[in-house]
Amino acid sequence: MNTQTLTSLKALPVMLTLLLLAFTSVSMAGEKARSKLPTITDITETTDGFGILYAALEAAGLDSKFDGKRDFTVFAPTDEAFEQLLKDTGLTAGALLADTDLLVAVLSYHVTRGDRNAASVLGAGALKMLDGNITSIKVTSEGAMIEDAVITTPDIRAGNGVIHIINKVIIPPGLL
Repeated sequence: MNTQTLTSLKALPVMLTLLLLAFTSVSMAGEKARSKLPTITDITETTDGFGILYAALEAAGLDSKFDGKRDFTVFAPTDEAFEQLLKDTGLTAGALLADTDLLVAVLSYHVTRGDRNAASVLGAGALKMLDGNITSIKVTSEGAMIEDAVITTPDIRAGNGVIHIINKVIIPPGLL
């Protein structure tokens, strides 16, 4: 081996260490910036169009689940989506919010573990939701869909995950 090759080999561990430190710093900076974002619960509480979703999370006792301790991906139905569900099922808002078993079942079908951006969701083709059921993900002429709901607004970043707004409440198989 010549001297230049030996010098390069000796410098390799130092270069790798510097590269690792640079990546770690970037990752830590990204996590620090992300930790300053509001949580999923905070976003549903303070964003227009999520009043019924937030009330449902509270009524089901799930609001604290999305408080920032774990990462989740939430497919968040709008108030209009909930209003359509009430119309289609004949339920009242009061009856829906009083039925905690139904709320937990429906809401758990809108959440998957981990932080999944739109590309990750679409690439998956199917997702295992918190309730254990598998949802289908597809792209149609209407756009990206989870089950029969259109993902109208993807990738709303939260301190503990991501929210994708959907235009319909999706119902677990066999529930209603």
